[in-house]
Amino acid sequence: MHVSEPAEYAILGLLEARPMHGYEMFQHFQGGTLGQIVHLEMSQMYAFLKKLERLNYIVAQLELQGSRPPRKVFHLTPAGRDYFRHWLKEPVERPRDIRILFLLKLYFIRHVLPAEMPALIERQISACQEFLHHLEGLQGGQEQLAPIQDLAFFDRVVLRSRIHQTRALIAWLQELQHDYRLVGTSS
Repeated sequence: MHVSEPAEYAILGLLEARPMHGYEMFQHFQGGTLGQIVHLEMSQMYAFLKKLERLNYIVAQLELQGSRPPRKVFHLTPAGRDYFRHWLKEPVERPRDIRILFLLKLYFIRHVLPAEMPALIERQISACQEFLHHLEGLQGGQEQLAPIQDLAFFDRVVLRSRIHQTRALIAWLQELQHDYRLVGTSS
């Protein structure tokens, strides 16, 4: 068992900032930027909290609330903090993970490890360039034109789509890198 869901990383990131109870964390997913990146139902939230507890990345502490029942307040453990910070600095492996996982990394790194943000963007550009190089190598073997009904034609269509998407991601990352440099020098 390991952290596998984007919402689990987001929970670790929220607890990196400060201890919180479940409903307080859930509110961060409702209507804000975090909710635009990751969709989360309340039932999923509590399942993820239990899983993260089993992994020893978080611990719960009961907090008394006067006449109301006590509530669990979750804290990040040192192992959870180390795991999250390591994950935060690594680029995503596949370009398709940029839409969720990389955006989560950007969301949290600016608060947790802001000095690491330029390096993360640079590593992500390099990872996408390597992936593009791999795809373009595959394209070299598909130069022969195939009839439209042929499966090889559709394989070429899919490969070209992936190449164009990866190029667009690299352009977006380079734009992000440029914009971040401008903002960084003006502050």
